[in-house]
Amino acid sequence: MIDRIRILHISSSRSWGGAEMAAVKLANNFALRGHEVIFAAHPKSRIIKELENTDVDVIPINYIRHFDPVTVIKLMKIIKDRQIDVIHCHLSRDLVHLYWVTVLSRSLPIILDKQVSSGVSKKGIIHKMIYAKVSKVFVLSTYLAKNVLDTCPVTNDKVVVIPGGIRLEDYNIPEGVRGILRSHWQLPSNEIVFGTVSRIDRQKGLEDLVRAFALLCAKYKSIKLVIVGEPTYGEPEYANELTNIIKELGVEDKVILPGFRSDIPRVLSAFDIFVLPSYSESFGYVFIEALSARLPVIATNAGGVPDIIENEVCGLLVPPMDRQSLYDAMERFLTNDALRKQFGSAGRKRVKDNFLESEILDKIEREYLNLIERRV
Repeated sequence: MIDRIRILHISSSRSWGGAEMAAVKLANNFALRGHEVIFAAHPKSRIIKELENTDVDVIPINYIRHFDPVTVIKLMKIIKDRQIDVIHCHLSRDLVHLYWVTVLSRSLPIILDKQVSSGVSKKGIIHKMIYAKVSKVFVLSTYLAKNVLDTCPVTNDKVVVIPGGIRLEDYNIPEGVRGILRSHWQLPSNEIVFGTVSRIDRQKGLEDLVRAFALLCAKYKSIKLVIVGEPTYGEPEYANELTNIIKELGVEDKVILPGFRSDIPRVLSAFDIFVLPSYSESFGYVFIEALSARLPVIATNAGGVPDIIENEVCGLLVPPMDRQSLYDAMERFLTNDALRKQFGSAGRKRVKDNFLESEILDKIEREYLNLIERRV
């Protein structure tokens, strides 16, 4: 039985979103479990900065998007020098390098971690050759599992649904923190605060949220909206557009845009209702965070969201791009304190029953060991 697994994580991403955060968190968690973890990341990636002061050994590799023999040689050297047991790849585009690594050196178990869906079919001869080297595909939701089977040349036995996990204790925030944050954002204690945490991206439905909120403001005075997040990497235009819409609607004194924050459990403690009307979500880890914070949730019945939010139990699911349904759901929670508390308690229980980090990590560890032992 292997006690210490040598894991190589690979990502050429320079963005910073849910997929990158999940990769960093996973690598760090396995290092804390006593495994040897190496992360080969782009030198300009935020992944490198986020893994500073952890037990993860970070190696910068200047990936070229399609194919770079220098990258292949560097990866081969890491695998040989560190005697890697398993490779965990976080972007499908990086598989081309791993294909040549396995052709030119020893074959290793390769896990592809799919955090987002794809509309592009990858079932041609080249993709079949590349995906033949993939041992398992980890996906976050049943929606993503179907998408992978529809678009990638893999069989059902290779696809494993492993949702994101969370430490519930991180969301037991002292009561005084809520007041401190509200005071910082000038949110009176008697106001109901709608809040969201998201990249500032058109696909997140933030314009729909702002417009539905503006309609509520015409009827209800003691409400505020807090949108926490930064623009998608390389796409600042939409953030400017959203700011202009807020001004045009005359609710700039009602909407707070604090930018990026890393202290999400503390941020959520300042909210009363969590709302994120995305047009599509492969999973939506932030919904698990909101449920952990005992917040009632409003989301869309799109993609993998229904895997997390049980409609009419811990949240309200509305159709994407349906501003009237979004308005109705927001008003329903706004006007019913008992319902907010009921759904908040149910959400916390749902996380405890389905999304505990320790249990998710155990499952991933078993998958690693099974692949390694099968190879041996």
